[in-house]
Amino acid sequence: MLKKLMMVVLAALLVFGCTSCKLTVSDEQKDLEQVVAIVNGVEITKGEVMAAYNTYRYYYNLTDENQNTEAYIDTRNSLLENVYATLIEYHLILQYAGEYTSVELTDDMKKAIEEEKQGIIDAIESGADTIVEELLHHDPDLDREFVKESRIAERLAYRGITTGEYQMTREYESIISSVREALAAEYEPSDKAIEEYYETYVSTQQTYLEGDLSYYDYYASESLNLYMPAGFRYVKNLLIAIPEDKFNEINELRIAGKDEEADALRDAELEKLQERAGMVYEKLQNGANYEEMLAQYGEDPGMKEGAANAETGYRLYAGTSTLEPNFLAGALALQKPGDISKPIGSDYGYYIIKFESESEAHAYPLEEVWDGIRDVLIAQRSSEYYEEMYENWKRQAEIVEFKENLY
Repeated sequence: MLKKLMMVVLAALLVFGCTSCKLTVSDEQKDLEQVVAIVNGVEITKGEVMAAYNTYRYYYNLTDENQNTEAYIDTRNSLLENVYATLIEYHLILQYAGEYTSVELTDDMKKAIEEEKQGIIDAIESGADTIVEELLHHDPDLDREFVKESRIAERLAYRGITTGEYQMTREYESIISSVREALAAEYEPSDKAIEEYYETYVSTQQTYLEGDLSYYDYYASESLNLYMPAGFRYVKNLLIAIPEDKFNEINELRIAGKDEEADALRDAELEKLQERAGMVYEKLQNGANYEEMLAQYGEDPGMKEGAANAETGYRLYAGTSTLEPNFLAGALALQKPGDISKPIGSDYGYYIIKFESESEAHAYPLEEVWDGIRDVLIAQRSSEYYEEMYENWKRQAEIVEFKENLY
């Protein structure tokens, strides 16, 4: 019934709005055909930039509805600037890098992109099942397949899968990465250079980490961790999740400063999950294996097989600023490895946290970090080399920019 009603409404909109639709589509197409840059005679259109932007915006929680709001406009513009610069870089690589290495997609690159796409599709389909079950719980008369397929279609379009935007963006990203890697291959650090790096930086890291644990994340992102300090604890999270669409509503209310409304919506959603969370916790209290329960009921993507934190758990400490406050407080309240928390409510759902282990101070052995140090030294040298070449390409090129057309 719902499906028929929606089709009738859609048909009516098409009949009565066709003229304005044609005008809108025409105007949008002209807008996307605007040239935003010319690199040695090759035009880059606004459409190309927006296609890449639409692929990236998922990672910044940008949507059609919020991207032009006061809360998100700076993020939107910053992302547009980055995409714009990357497309110019891509065209310069196509025009100049062929002298040094291949600028063609390899079969391995194509395979990797297809595997990434399939991973996204699988995640979307799995998420759609969860949402459909929740909707059917409130309205059993809904057309299950229609609701599920509609949800999947909407998410695939948003991620740029069905529009081809994801494919295009990942292709030029892969070429940029392959060129950087090819240039990196020209430098090989000596054993002595690797040993000297280790001797110099392991003591430096120890000094800083014993004063401030946050430096561990800094070293992980900027170079390489050579020293593990005491004071970290690792925890796993069995999440009974609030549906994604409801979480997004809660998040939007938080951003808009409507915390009372956000709290009310969160509490209503948590009430729906209370029975399931209580059942899982009771089973754990009665001796059920946490890992098995996590695999069966857990909905935290970071705990899924293959995720970066799946084996060890999340690393945290009292000063951690990147974790949701309720989760952090619950994790720190556990007394010893093996302890499991009661269900803890949050905007994400209910956490059931297990204290897995805690760190002991030690330097990583040189042989364990040897390859990592080699990669750091190569990256440092190749990055310098690439930047020199890229700046030279820009100097040689005739680049005309019309960046104002982006906005």
